[in-house]
Amino acid sequence: MSKSLGLSLVLVSILSAYEMPSFKTDGYIRLGYQNHDINNDKSYKQDSIGGKLSIFNDDFKANGIGVKLSFYTSNRLNNHESEGIPFFDENGDSYSILGEAYLFGRYKNTTLKIGRQELDTPFADTDDIGMIPNTFEAGILTNTDLPNTTLLLGSVRRWSGVDAPKPSSFTKLQNDDPVKMAGVIYEGVKSLGLSAYYYDLDDKVAGDISSISYGEAIYDGKYNSFGFEIGLQGANQKYKGEKTAKILGYSIGVNFDKYGLGLTYAYNKSKDHSASNGFGGGPFFTSCEHLTLAEAGADGKVDFYGFDYDLGNVGVDGVSFSFHNSKLKAKDGNKADDKDYVLSYQKSDNLSFDLIYTDVDDNINGEKYKNTRFFVNYNF
Repeated sequence: MSKSLGLSLVLVSILSAYEMPSFKTDGYIRLGYQNHDINNDKSYKQDSIGGKLSIFNDDFKANGIGVKLSFYTSNRLNNHESEGIPFFDENGDSYSILGEAYLFGRYKNTTLKIGRQELDTPFADTDDIGMIPNTFEAGILTNTDLPNTTLLLGSVRRWSGVDAPKPSSFTKLQNDDPVKMAGVIYEGVKSLGLSAYYYDLDDKVAGDISSISYGEAIYDGKYNSFGFEIGLQGANQKYKGEKTAKILGYSIGVNFDKYGLGLTYAYNKSKDHSASNGFGGGPFFTSCEHLTLAEAGADGKVDFYGFDYDLGNVGVDGVSFSFHNSKLKAKDGNKADDKDYVLSYQKSDNLSFDLIYTDVDDNINGEKYKNTRFFVNYNF
């Protein structure tokens, strides 16, 4: 028997032991517009049409081997200026990318996913705030053998997308080794969610982050006619040759479902070193559309105020309005302010509209601007 025939028979035997479902497709078409006005002096515009098309097989009920491919694209209509949230590549040009291309296997309660993929962890996440989200080249192993517990191990080497230095190509997260991460999520206590993560960056450059440890607890409750949520978070971010950033935060939210109203207050503080959002938008309770705890610098702090209202309670179905405000204060007393106004309309399960207006007055970093984004999303 030839080696190639023998290998083929072994491969067929392996695949026949697993359920191989048929392929499916989904995705979305996105229309985006942005106006970024700096100091009421000059406006920069971007407009694009793009989206995502995926083909995958994942509908097996128990054990199985699958694959997913996702093609993302962002294409200039008229304007492609570079200020604001990036819609295009590092040169301000349209681009397309195979953002997801992974193999995965499931055996009982264990899943292994290897290749380009979307990730949503505290310090490596999609941060889908423009046309194309962050995606990562990674190997991710998850297991749910322990009751009410999800364990995660991962190795992440490259990323692309909205926050990456080169959105249109996969580049290394750090100079040499991949970022190694571990996480645990526990949901065994009613109304309480607990999670902890560790990221080993192992970078050798002075001043660069070398590790991140993070923990979070979220409690949801109800009292009489309103619900409430209390959150606690903490992180240590170690830097090569520098002090460790010690980060604490809490949030308190109340929801009056009868009236469609939600109110939130949150607070974050970083001690001894400025905070980092990692690879994405970051997990901090006080983050707004543009400013986060990272912009407050070493020993900075942020107060966050949120107001959310569902207009369905006054007969305008599918429409919601949010106002979020982050107030940053640096160690030297300088302040920054980020006000976000978000109007959303969910026309149907497939069609939605989002208008986001941000007013930033940042005396910490010497920036003042207004940013407007408008998106139309059609999911299929």
